Amino acid sequence: MEAEIIQQVQAQAEDLADHWRIKKVLKQSDVDSSSRLLIGRQQVFTHITPFFTNNPSEFCHNIEGIRVTVFDVDTLTEHVFTLKKWKTNSFVLLNNWKSNFVSRRRLKKNDEIELRWDVNASRLEFTVLERHQN
Repeated sequence: MEAEIIQQVQAQAEDLADHWRIKKVLKQSDVDSSSRLLIGRQQVFTHITPFFTNNPSEFCHNIEGIRVTVFDVDTLTEHVFTLKKWKTNSFVLLNNWKSNFVSRRRLKKNDEIELRWDVNASRLEFTVLERHQN
């Protein structure tokens, strides 16, 4: 019986680890004065839009974008951003990205972060996976 419980716990831990779907190595433009995080269109369509709409091509067409809460799982803090689609069809998180994450978490170019959509809380979750060593 104990072996079955251990296997179930291991399987659940693997599922949770694999649940971090959007991985990104930060570029200079993600940490400079642009104050926005660029997220690839395919990543948004695959890992975020299914929770909003059945038609990803219609997601986020309004010029203001949509408000999303981002929960920093490392520091247990919540921040509200705007997820907006650019003309290039990429997506950006706007509104205080630099102060709420870059400065506060001391993010640098080449740090690797991860994002996932938390279905139960209806928010994005954020974590720093690896810090780049200079």
